[in-house]
Amino acid sequence: MKSNLVKPRPAKPDLSGLSRVLPQIQTLIEASRQHVVSTANLTLVWLYWNVGRVIAEDIQQHPGRADYGDQLLARLATRLSEQYGKGYSISNLWDMRRFFEAFYIPQPVAVDFQPEPIPQPVAVKSFKRPIRQPLTGKSGSIQILQPVAGELSDRITIAFSKHHRLGWTHYRILLSVEVGLKRGFYFEQAAQQRWSKRELQRQIDRALFERVALSPDTKALIRIEKQRGPVETVRYEDVFKDPYLLDFLGLKGAYSEKDLEAAIIANLQQFLTELGSDFCFVARQFAMRIDDDDYWLDLLFYHRRLRCLVAIDLKIGSFAAADKGQMDLYLAWLKKHDCRGGENEPIGLLLCTSNKKQHVELLLSHGPHKMQVSEYLTQLPSKSLLADQLKIYSRMLVDEDRAS
Repeated sequence: MKSNLVKPRPAKPDLSGLSRVLPQIQTLIEASRQHVVSTANLTLVWLYWNVGRVIAEDIQQHPGRADYGDQLLARLATRLSEQYGKGYSISNLWDMRRFFEAFYIPQPVAVDFQPEPIPQPVAVKSFKRPIRQPLTGKSGSIQILQPVAGELSDRITIAFSKHHRLGWTHYRILLSVEVGLKRGFYFEQAAQQRWSKRELQRQIDRALFERVALSPDTKALIRIEKQRGPVETVRYEDVFKDPYLLDFLGLKGAYSEKDLEAAIIANLQQFLTELGSDFCFVARQFAMRIDDDDYWLDLLFYHRRLRCLVAIDLKIGSFAAADKGQMDLYLAWLKKHDCRGGENEPIGLLLCTSNKKQHVELLLSHGPHKMQVSEYLTQLPSKSLLADQLKIYSRMLVDEDRAS
């Protein structure tokens, strides 16, 4: 006979501790992963610097054989690629040699660090592990050999405790930057501001160094930098620089707008590099007929990511109210007669020798069209002036971070 008694359900286990334990474990896992990634990055930096050292020292012993280095790299690339993969191609080995010659890792150095403190709610020992000497078998951290004689004065010193967030790709990007103040500035800012490799490249493309060195209002520049959105956000304000450096045009003394335009066309490739990525040249002296009047736009470009035409007008002298009216006319014509389906409305860029801040703010705060006024320079100021301005910027940036 079956019993009518209902069997009591087993009590649910008390898992209230999950909310306490899970976050602690997740924090440990994430911190451990970060430690592994950072250690791997530094190990790679250390390895490539030393590979470059060995190559540079050997080539230096053969000064009379100009083609020796090329032959050595070609043979090394073949043997190393067969054994260790694509990371040891001729171009990569060449970059490693350049890396050694451009940067300096002091002796002795230990690839031994812990980037972020790991919360330890229970008795857990720190897992800092120095990377051991792979060849000698001796205990202790890796020892870096001294560089070859004749160390370059512009060499940048790497301190792993300070620069541990910079990986090999950061350094490859920095190798493309001009030696001296400029490279040192981006190196320190990348470490201090924790820039990703994409952000480092973006700041170089936006000429942050030149804008800092030449900005009359450092506080305003820092405020703008702090307010900028993510890298993926494409705004026309972020596409244009201020100022533009056109020192490669070779213009000296008095010159006209026609001279400036002709020099830009003659050096179009370098001008496009200064403008930044995604600019495509369309036309010079682009003709527009309005009523019975003919107008000629100096330069017309197309920007791929903004998906719009960019009208550039060159001015010898300071920005004036009439310049804004003329650009409004150009943009209105382009919007009506030359925009294609799917394109955004055209944008204007006025390049002047002085942009007169108050005029720009008042005139550009209202209007039917998007435009930017930027200064251009045909030569850089003295190196000492640049250095002083960069120091002021770095100091103010640190103060701003502390305040926030």
